[in-house]
Amino acid sequence: AVRVESIMPSVQNVALGLDWQAFVYMNVFLACSSFSCALPTIEPYLQELGAVGFWAYAVSIYSVGQFIASPIWGYLCSVYRSENTLYASLLIGIIGGFLYATAQSGMVILIARLLIGLYTGSQEACHRTIVVRCTADVDRTIAQAGVSTATVLGFLFGPAFAGIFFFKPLGPLYLLGVPLKLDEFTGPGWIIVAFCLISSFFVTVGLTQEQTKGLPQCVSYTEAESLRTRDQTAYQALSSPDRSDGGIRSPCTDASKLRRDFKDGVSIISITKDPDVQAARMPTRFTGIGICGLVLFVNALGFSAYETITTPLVKNDFGWDLFYADMLFVAAGIVCILVFFVIRVTSATVQDRYLLLCGVVFSTVGYGLMTEFVHNRLALPRFLLGFAAVNAAMELNRSVTMALASKILPPTSNNQGLLQGLLISCVACARIIGPMYAVWVWNVTDRDRYSQGHWIFVGLFVCFLITTIAYIACFDHLRPYRVLLLQWEKRELSKM
Repeated sequence: AVRVESIMPSVQNVALGLDWQAFVYMNVFLACSSFSCALPTIEPYLQELGAVGFWAYAVSIYSVGQFIASPIWGYLCSVYRSENTLYASLLIGIIGGFLYATAQSGMVILIARLLIGLYTGSQEACHRTIVVRCTADVDRTIAQAGVSTATVLGFLFGPAFAGIFFFKPLGPLYLLGVPLKLDEFTGPGWIIVAFCLISSFFVTVGLTQEQTKGLPQCVSYTEAESLRTRDQTAYQALSSPDRSDGGIRSPCTDASKLRRDFKDGVSIISITKDPDVQAARMPTRFTGIGICGLVLFVNALGFSAYETITTPLVKNDFGWDLFYADMLFVAAGIVCILVFFVIRVTSATVQDRYLLLCGVVFSTVGYGLMTEFVHNRLALPRFLLGFAAVNAAMELNRSVTMALASKILPPTSNNQGLLQGLLISCVACARIIGPMYAVWVWNVTDRDRYSQGHWIFVGLFVCFLITTIAYIACFDHLRPYRVLLLQWEKRELSKM
C-alpha cells in the first residue's frame, strides 16, 4: 500500500519582517478601534444634526450589522480567496466611514453605523477563519487569544484615537457640493476610512490566499516523522472527496479508499478497497459546539450589561468621578492582557475544555461577589474583586471558546469559517440584548432597598450558574475531533 499522511502544521509566513499573525492582530485592532472611536461623540453629533432621538438606534444598529455580516463573511472566507473577502469588507468600511464623516441627517448616521458594523463583524470573522486555517491545534488557542486581546485593546484605545481631533477643527472643504470637515464629530469617520486603507495594505502584503491558505500537505512517512520530531502537531482526519479547505480542493487522498494503520503513535493512511471502511464515518458532536455558543452568548451578555452600568454605578455607590471610572476600564484592559499571557503559558499543557471550565466558574463567582443582600449598597472590596474576576473570565471565555469550537469540527470541514461567524453573531446578539436588560433593570430597581446594580448582577449570576451546570453536563462532548478520531480509529482497527 502507498502510505501518506495529511499534515497541517502552523503556517510560517513572513512579510515586511512580520509573521502573518501580526497582520491579523493589527487588522482586528484597527477594526475594533473603528467601533469605539465614535462612541463618546455619537450623542453630541446627533444633537448637532437635530436628530438626538436616533441615539439609542445609532448605538445598537452597529451590533445588528455585526450580527448579519459575521456568518456570511466567515463562510465566504472559507470558500473564496482571503484577500478578496477582506477587500470587500474594507470597502464597506470605507463607505461607512465616509458617510459618517459627511452626514447631514440622523438617518445617514444610522446607515453609516450599520455599514461600520458590517465592516467590523466581517473583519473579525475573516481573520478568525484565517487563524483556524493556518494553525495546528496546539497553537490555535494562543492565536485566538491574541485576536481576542486585539479586540479588547481596540475597544479601549478607539476613543483615544478620536481624541486627536478634539482640539483643532479643519475645513470645511467642498467636494461635489459635499462639505468635508474635520472636527471632534466627523473625526471618527475619517479615522475609519484611514484604518481601512491601512488594513488594505496589510492584506496586500501579508494576508493573501497564498500566504494564508493553510492547506493540508501530502507528505511521505519519513517527512511526517521529521515534522513530528519538531513538535509540529498534525491533523489526522478522514477527508472526503466533497470536502475542501480554503476554497481549494486537496487532491492527495480519496476518502472512499482510506484505511489507517498505527506506527509509533502516528496515524498513517493506507489506500484500501475495504467496503466496511468506505462506509465508516465518525459523527461530529454538535452538542459541544452548541455549548460553546451558549458560553459566548452569556459571556458577551454579562460584559455588555456591566459595561453599560459601571460608570453610573461607581458614581452613585462609591462617589467616584468619570476619571476613576475610566481608570477602572483601563485596569480591565490590563487584566485581559495578563490573561492572554496566562493562556499562552498554559494552553500547551492544559486542555481547552478545562481552561473554559475555569472561565465559566470564575464568571459565576465574580457576578456572585458583586451582589449584595445584606446592605443597600455594594461593598467596594467585593465589587472590585468580582469586577477583576469577571474581566479575567471574559477574556478567557472568549479566547478559548473560539478555539475549542473549531477543534470540535473536523479540521478539513468547509464550515469552519461559517462556525466562526456564527459564534461572533452570538456575541453581537448578546451585545444588543445586554444593554437593554441592564437599563431596564436599573430603572425599575427600588434604590431604598438595594443598589441599582444588585439585581442586574443577580440576573447575570443566575445565567452563568445555569451555563456552568450545562457545561459540566456536556463536558465529554467538548473533546477535539482529532482526539475522538484517534479513539474511533483504534476501535475500528481492533475490529479488523
